[in-house]
Amino acid sequence: MAIYFDNAATSYPKPPGVLRAMEEALALYGGNPGHGGHQMAMRAAGKLYGVREAAARFFGAEPENLVFTPGCTYALNQAIRGAMAGGGRVLVSMYDHNASLRPAAALEREGRCQVGYFPVYEGEPGRTVQGLRQRWTADTKAVVCTHASNVTGYILPVQAIGELAHRYGALFILDAAQTAGVIPADLGSTGADILCAAGHKGLLGPMGTGVMALREGVKLNPLTQGGTGVYSLDMAMPEEGPERYEAGTVNFPGIFALGAGIREVERRGISRIYRREAALAQAFSDGLRRIPGVRVAGRGFRAGEYVPVVSFTAEDQDASEFAEVLSARGFMLRGGYHCAGKIHRLLGTEKTGTVRFSCGAGNTPGQVGRLLEAVRQAAAGG
Repeated sequence: MAIYFDNAATSYPKPPGVLRAMEEALALYGGNPGHGGHQMAMRAAGKLYGVREAAARFFGAEPENLVFTPGCTYALNQAIRGAMAGGGRVLVSMYDHNASLRPAAALEREGRCQVGYFPVYEGEPGRTVQGLRQRWTADTKAVVCTHASNVTGYILPVQAIGELAHRYGALFILDAAQTAGVIPADLGSTGADILCAAGHKGLLGPMGTGVMALREGVKLNPLTQGGTGVYSLDMAMPEEGPERYEAGTVNFPGIFALGAGIREVERRGISRIYRREAALAQAFSDGLRRIPGVRVAGRGFRAGEYVPVVSFTAEDQDASEFAEVLSARGFMLRGGYHCAGKIHRLLGTEKTGTVRFSCGAGNTPGQVGRLLEAVRQAAAGG
């Protein structure tokens, strides 16, 4: 059976409790939560609120400031477009995913704001913050950055970035897609004003789920307009969240299953999850350095500084093609550019992309050893 090493894209396999929750939601709670007063709708609404409370605790927000979204990409679009509705300038890190880069670029094309980009220097947090400071202008309204790179796994100095943003009165928007469920990622520990996360990665939930957590007092223009189940005679969206940001029928089965995923993360413990996966990433990163012709992108994995993601190149081979070779040998990794439009210019991997390893709860040291041997053979042309 093929071995899965693509958890940075989506975690697999899902815990049994997540699968049961999805089935339970469809079988027992078929009413539309918040959009009806009959018993089935009310039961669904109660279950939905229970997950909202749990997610709010997890991310350090109040329940009314915890918004369910169709994914992290949607949450980032809501955050960036909502924050920049009045114009100004937004600064985005060059390590960011296209889920942040493209909404900002689209706003600039539409003439709604200006965009600047700041570089990230792995292992040099002070230099990264200085690069942000050098690009600051008086009209900067928001800073957007990823908590950890989905290409190299590097954890950015988000507390210092947030402090700089707040010093100059700007909002700090954080993409926690790669960190939620892997390392502490909440409003308090990161300093974020708006934290966006995917439900289907480290939180172990299903695809099509995500959250946006808002610091108290943060209010955005809603991205979508529609029914909310409250104030239905008004032609404007409610002033208060979460209804302000949750137009239409929410993905209740997905959200209910996400709640089960969060419970499983809490049961396992964030620190224990990280220690186990970090050991696998360290073994893989160290092993790659001993393979002729293979280069690790960035500095390579270092516990405490990186999430368990490692990217590499094999001389001038196309990363997507190399990943296909590994797939034929029974190992599922992602090859290419990983939807990160600017980081490859910093890494020198614009021509080839990278092959990305990202482990999860289902992986073992023995699997990592077999993968390293497959990489060795593929790099040698065998």
